[in-house]
Amino acid sequence: MHESGPFRHWRLPAMTLAAAVLLLSGAIVPAAADTPAPCDGAMTFTPWTSTIGQQFGSGAREYIFADGTICPDSDQTFQQFLTQNPPKAPNTIIVLNSPGGDVAAGLHMGRIIRQQKLWTQVGEQFPLMIGGNQNIAVPAVPYLPRPSAPPFIGYCYSSCTLMFLGGVYRTIDYGSNYGVHQFYFEGSGPSNPVGTSEIQSAQIVAYLAEMGISPDWITYMVKQGPTNVTNLTMKELQQLSVITPRWKSNWQIAPTSDRSGFYLDGATTDPWGTHDIAFTCAPPATVPPAPPPTPPGQPAKPPTPPSVLVVTFSVDPGVRAKAQDLMSHVQQYVIEEGDQLLPLTFLPAQDPPVVDGSGRLTVKIGLFQSTVDEFENTPYLGFAMIFDPKAKLPLRVLQFDSDLNDTLLKQFAGTCH
Repeated sequence: MHESGPFRHWRLPAMTLAAAVLLLSGAIVPAAADTPAPCDGAMTFTPWTSTIGQQFGSGAREYIFADGTICPDSDQTFQQFLTQNPPKAPNTIIVLNSPGGDVAAGLHMGRIIRQQKLWTQVGEQFPLMIGGNQNIAVPAVPYLPRPSAPPFIGYCYSSCTLMFLGGVYRTIDYGSNYGVHQFYFEGSGPSNPVGTSEIQSAQIVAYLAEMGISPDWITYMVKQGPTNVTNLTMKELQQLSVITPRWKSNWQIAPTSDRSGFYLDGATTDPWGTHDIAFTCAPPATVPPAPPPTPPGQPAKPPTPPSVLVVTFSVDPGVRAKAQDLMSHVQQYVIEEGDQLLPLTFLPAQDPPVVDGSGRLTVKIGLFQSTVDEFENTPYLGFAMIFDPKAKLPLRVLQFDSDLNDTLLKQFAGTCH
């Protein structure tokens, strides 16, 4: 096992590799060597910058729209385009809208995308596709939402599906199509077309392993002949690792830096960086001063319950902004609680965040027992900082989401009573 960025790559065992090659070589149809396939509508590449989501924490997005057929020389055209138009940001997104085409060129472009650490998305520059496939009921198609700006719904078939796998982060919006089928290869010579298809099959299998894709991808590819496609469902896309999650979290109970105790730590990696949620036991409550006398006719205010846990949120702005420019303009903190209909917890930002040694905005918040009880029943937890609009910052919101290990939280919270 080894890693590239936040995602692990899966290596195929020798027996699995051999079996996959046999499966593929029987499913790939060789063509006559003296019959070159025509290539109309060659893939074009168009750069575009969007600032639409910048105010809401998505940052300025750099897109490259890749539209059209993947021709045998499309990889050379793509490399030349990147040389002349180097990506402006490490999170530049290649938006694919293609019927596919040449397999070798698709494989090469996928590797170029991975080497450049680019992202991929299925979509289109213009709203020219209604959307829908065999996984979406026909009556539901009129209810598919259409974005107000690109990327719009698109499709990625055949060798485009291989190119797509090169993205470090990979997304497919609902309504867009990702369709696989048996590949149609041109043989390199009339004497041994089967041997040629076996070699090219092995190249595909090795590529899948290189990109960290499940070898089960092949079983979906061979379901349809060269002229039909299998549109993968969202569940299948997840299971095969064709698409990537928005974040990954790792929770553990670890000793404090001074070895005087323990804390519960959740590190979350997303496209912007590494964020952190750390739970510690609240210090022993001190006896509060006696409240002032209650005026006649007014109900007495209930005493404020003591905090039982202290949670420290650390948010990495990444390339979106500098933490030092944001820290004095926080207007409000928001704790997001899972996918349930729980009220968002809005907290006035009485104490501004500080910047830690990793350049992250960090703030500590005391939690009452009632809040801890809510956290122990939610699978996800998020945190956001809302900034004062008068500050005229490039963004109004800085936010991240995380899994929440409720088992570890209950275990840790039990040690604090």
